[in-house]
Amino acid sequence: MPLWKHAAAGSLAGVTEHIGMFPLDTVKTHMQALRPAGGPPLHLSDVVRNIVRERGITGFMRGSTAIAAGCVPAHIALFSSYEYSKEKLMNNSGAHEPARAALCGASATLCHDLILTPMDVVKQRMQLGCYRGVYDCLGSILRLEGLSGLYRSMPTTLAMNLPFGSVLVAANESIKTCLGIKGDARIEDAKTVLPWYFLSAGLSGALASAATQPLDVVKTRLQTQDVLIGQSQSTSSSGGRSVDCRSPKYPGLVPAVTTILREEGWLAFYKGALPRMLHAVPSAAMCWGTYESVKHFLGS
Repeated sequence: MPLWKHAAAGSLAGVTEHIGMFPLDTVKTHMQALRPAGGPPLHLSDVVRNIVRERGITGFMRGSTAIAAGCVPAHIALFSSYEYSKEKLMNNSGAHEPARAALCGASATLCHDLILTPMDVVKQRMQLGCYRGVYDCLGSILRLEGLSGLYRSMPTTLAMNLPFGSVLVAANESIKTCLGIKGDARIEDAKTVLPWYFLSAGLSGALASAATQPLDVVKTRLQTQDVLIGQSQSTSSSGGRSVDCRSPKYPGLVPAVTTILREEGWLAFYKGALPRMLHAVPSAAMCWGTYESVKHFLGS
């Protein structure tokens, strides 16, 4: 299959996934982010009401332009590298090879995250109501925190997303094998078979989400801590303008884990689990189901 077809399928899959599930992603970010003022943890209904009260319905989509710009090249890299590694590592006979599928998923996820992580940082900070726009956010981060501000969460992101991608792809390939819908086979009855791709990917997303939830909390804290600490110290943030950020509370993965565990207990690692699960299942279904469907219609 030509590279441009993988790129086209991957682009559509990425936009469908990220934009379609963005409101739930916004809720998850609010539930997981560091709250310098303290107080009891926010519940799902509280977060939804706060967003609507402060910014209206459009508040759920704030930052979507940042992720839309990053998800297209990131998903082209994801699916192109996935197909390449699958061709090199997996047996073309159709045998069940979950370990090799997991390795393909990890390598594809690595290529994806190297591209998307900086825009994910921008997206999450804008979701929390900070900055006037994408360029304002990028300029402020580079000026006050340096380039490292865009990549501080990278070790945690990879520590979470590499196993997430591994579990997702291995489970997806296993479920497709059980259902007899291997992606490299020509499908004669698309209306009957293609929906099973969405079901298989959704179930795989649920498994991967449950396995990596604690690291997702740590990643969100690392990506949003600076702006929220600055926000609590500066009244100028109320108008959505740039805020002054100082030394971070969590300098890295291990300090973040130990600090959260000491100050908030182990249950803090499961904040936002419900919206993340509600996000991960349809998100994986949209992404991988769309990719498989577009591949089919392009003549795989």
